[in-house]
Amino acid sequence: MIFQSILTQFQTLPSGTDAFKQLKQRCEQQIPLATESSEQAALYLIYGFAKNYVLLYEDQAITPEFAQTAKQQLLGYMSQLDGAIQTGQKADILDSLNQVTADYMQSSRVF
Repeated sequence: MIFQSILTQFQTLPSGTDAFKQLKQRCEQQIPLATESSEQAALYLIYGFAKNYVLLYEDQAITPEFAQTAKQQLLGYMSQLDGAIQTGQKADILDSLNQVTADYMQSSRVF
């Protein structure tokens, strides 16, 4: 699974803008290669979050705590989506995409 490998790689990277840059690049490269439209949608959503983080903070000095909090928030979203993708049920994936979006809209929107 493409999404799961991207999640695993992002988990191992240190917190900070470089991790989000790599995540953005991997998602962008893998979106056209994903065979399921639901996985493509999940990759695109995460790509958008990573892209926004890079655009907002690439040339900013951020604290390690801020970087870690942002990474943990995104990892939470990615884990939720990965769990849904693993079921193979499009309804579960759609529900997860909706939940992630709703949670993001209620959050501080750091990315």
